[in-house]
Amino acid sequence: MLYFHFVFAIVLWEFCALKAECRETCICLSQEIDGLRNPIHIEPAKNEGENVYFIGEQIGIIYLYNPKQSLGNKLTAYINVSDRIVLEKNAHDERGLLGFAVHPMFERNRKIYLYSVRTLNERQFAVISEITSGDVGTERQLLFIEQPGDIRNGGQLLFGNTDGYLYIFVGDGGPIHTKDIQAQNTSSLLGKVLRVNVDATEVIDNKLQFYVIPHDNPKHAEWRPEVFSVGFRNSWRCSQDAGKPSGEGKGRIFCGELGGDIADEVNIIEKGGNYGWPVKEGNTCTNVSAKCDTLDNERTPVLSIPHSDKGMQALVGGPLYRGRDVTSLDGKLILGDVFGGSLFTVGEVNGQWKTEPLPFCDKGTCSCTAREHMSSVLLSFGQTHEGEVLLLMTDDVSIHPGSDRGRVLRMHAPAFPNPVTCGASCLQPMTALLVIAGWLCAKWS
Repeated sequence: MLYFHFVFAIVLWEFCALKAECRETCICLSQEIDGLRNPIHIEPAKNEGENVYFIGEQIGIIYLYNPKQSLGNKLTAYINVSDRIVLEKNAHDERGLLGFAVHPMFERNRKIYLYSVRTLNERQFAVISEITSGDVGTERQLLFIEQPGDIRNGGQLLFGNTDGYLYIFVGDGGPIHTKDIQAQNTSSLLGKVLRVNVDATEVIDNKLQFYVIPHDNPKHAEWRPEVFSVGFRNSWRCSQDAGKPSGEGKGRIFCGELGGDIADEVNIIEKGGNYGWPVKEGNTCTNVSAKCDTLDNERTPVLSIPHSDKGMQALVGGPLYRGRDVTSLDGKLILGDVFGGSLFTVGEVNGQWKTEPLPFCDKGTCSCTAREHMSSVLLSFGQTHEGEVLLLMTDDVSIHPGSDRGRVLRMHAPAFPNPVTCGASCLQPMTALLVIAGWLCAKWS
């Protein structure tokens, strides 16, 4: 009997060690929604007291998704501006509906804010607009930002979780092979982060403006009053730190920045900061200006990813993890590659930001419902109400009829002990002894 106890203790120790190791080193994926056309943003909200999600497609439709509804009726078209946007039916058009933000007081005011590319009098604009109760007839335009090209049009919107203001992330507008200085042009809104208060209005030059300037915006003498920070090429995507339980970190904004010839980067957005483009790219000076070493209020990226690095094609910014399922990711930023099929994390250690790969678990370590593979194209990230990570993906970025191969996937930690109906786990279930060990390990962890 003593020998049996000794063997059982060894097996239990090994099983728990492997359980912890697998939790630390890999993730699993479940499919939450499919049948979408280029899903570009998902956002949790409260609607009539229930936890729901709004999901936007590039073609100009925002759906209401209630997880409690039956499988046959999960998505309801809530806003449709497909007849107002500009978007061609090919795999290379970066325009259309590029983002939206649900007002923090949505249950009371029913307002959603859209970022879309539209044409007016044969000129092209990024339009920031407000729609109430899903009725496009209520649409009010807050800003028109003329676009010099068809790419790098920006698109991220978010409400600050500490100040309630709307942050607007504007690209430099292209065109593709130029390094236009607009991101450093203080009279232009291109290549900037803007911050406005949409809960008030004012009259400017005898015209009603559907926002006001926050009192603590930078107020640089040469900057437009909406400008919060400058020097961006195209931030895709940005997220906000929900903070630790103590409140530490809450409100920090992280952005993935798509570079040109040299590097992509990750930035923490700060008031009055200059993030360099096109004078600097990553940590490298370009040949655009002699002012590379003397940029006012320069902010350097927390991470620069040279394009010479193998495996990285185009960065997609993701959330800083504050969920409960994958505990090893707490406080780490989740990032991905548009085409590479890979994820990685960035974490701060003693003031330095370090990257680590985020591999996928072997199927045997995942629960029965979390054994999905990534699609070929990563479009964006999102989060659940609980802070778990969502991936917005597709296998077909064109928008022709039938191109509804977009999906929303959810990230999970591996499951232990593994369900008996679903194959092997990290440690093969050789005996009933191992099942008991797994049960005890789960109870103690």
